[in-house]
Amino acid sequence: MVLRPPVEPMPVQAAEAVPGPAALRAGVAHEQKFDGHRALLFTPEGPHDRVLLPTRRVALVQDRWPDLVAATEEQLPYGLALDGELLVWDAEVGRRSFEALPGRGLRLRRRPGRPAL
Repeated sequence: MVLRPPVEPMPVQAAEAVPGPAALRAGVAHEQKFDGHRALLFTPEGPHDRVLLPTRRVALVQDRWPDLVAATEEQLPYGLALDGELLVWDAEVGRRSFEALPGRGLRLRRRPGRPAL
């Protein structure tokens, strides 16, 4: 076994815009972070199974996200597990819509010390 020193972490900083092509060619890495509600998504194991969408607290909410379930069934392979954030994107204003989440059966909770959005 070869032991190697830990890799220096890349400093993270917020940006107002996506880096342009020149920055990406120079080695700048970019990842857009969306805050929503944490959930897992399990694609069916086969044609007779169904998509499962449990939240962090293990509540199944796939019936509240029919558009996500339909897209999953059409576009993703069997036997896949994804971990991510559930959010509603408002295409008219080009941003996420926290106001639409309660309609999806998800309660918004403020964390202590965090402002309401």
